[in-house]
Amino acid sequence: MDQEHWGRLQAFMRERGFSRFFVSQPENFAWLTGGSNTLGLGEGVAYLEVGEEIVLHTTRIEHPRMLEEEVPGLPVRVHPWYAFPPPGSPNDLEHDLTPLRLRLSQEAQATFRRLGREAAHAVGEVVRAARPGWRERELAGALSEALWALGIRPLLLLVAGEERVFRHRHPLPKDYPLGRAFMAVVCAERRGLVANLTRMAHLGDREVEARYRKVLRVEGVALDHSRPGTSLGAVLASLQAAYGAVGFPGAWEEHHQGGVGGYRPREAVATPGHPLRLQPGMALAWNPSLPGAKVEDTFLLTEGGLENLTEDPLWPGVEVGGRRRPDLWRAGG
Repeated sequence: MDQEHWGRLQAFMRERGFSRFFVSQPENFAWLTGGSNTLGLGEGVAYLEVGEEIVLHTTRIEHPRMLEEEVPGLPVRVHPWYAFPPPGSPNDLEHDLTPLRLRLSQEAQATFRRLGREAAHAVGEVVRAARPGWRERELAGALSEALWALGIRPLLLLVAGEERVFRHRHPLPKDYPLGRAFMAVVCAERRGLVANLTRMAHLGDREVEARYRKVLRVEGVALDHSRPGTSLGAVLASLQAAYGAVGFPGAWEEHHQGGVGGYRPREAVATPGHPLRLQPGMALAWNPSLPGAKVEDTFLLTEGGLENLTEDPLWPGVEVGGRRRPDLWRAGG
């Protein structure tokens, strides 16, 4: 149980005069407990009733597993699998708890550091081992195996080889060869937290290399503007200007540019004029892209600046604006 996060929920309840509150959304369940209340398909199999005590509601099917592996020690009310009642009111379907989740507790930050480090290492090892003759699905399978071996769930896996990397921003893996340039995009989840990262490799595709240099410049501007007190809208405005400076003024409209992460791949996406102010303890993941190139890591915003949670020291790096950023991997080298 994350006591800091629980304290925020209790303050929320006091402010609204709620003596009881039901928590069923998977991101909120994980934010409070570090456990999962789904079977991986979004199907809720448990929820919390928060009052004078915290009671877990679940079915006879899930009861032993939930108490042994997800939320040990909680009082539980077991329902028949054929008559599992929906959560009562007020609940987190009626009241959005996203604002409470945006600043991560010290415990969650430590969990995120480990997740980011391990996910980046696993993805890096697999991408460095890939060869131009691999199929996109083969790379996706190897990534999934490496992540699951560490207890990390690949919430999203995108892979594009040379034939598709210029065409699609969200390339679900298909039966195409990787070829001379390929991209792997991963949203890696453990204990509810989601680390986002993208790695790219090439073997002689000069256009991919040229465009990758441009997205690094765009990302560098966003990272420079990611400071406490800056609004998401202001960071997006800096990105818009940066795309123009590299010769692609309208590219920001072709894909979202990222925003605040945490218990979803993006808790809040930067949109024009978005008023949310960045604060220490927030996770940030910017993902500027052009056809053929994308860069992405997950950062923790601290009082002293940005901490890269998904940095891989074994991955080749390039300095951009005083920061070490992932370079292109020379595939097959």
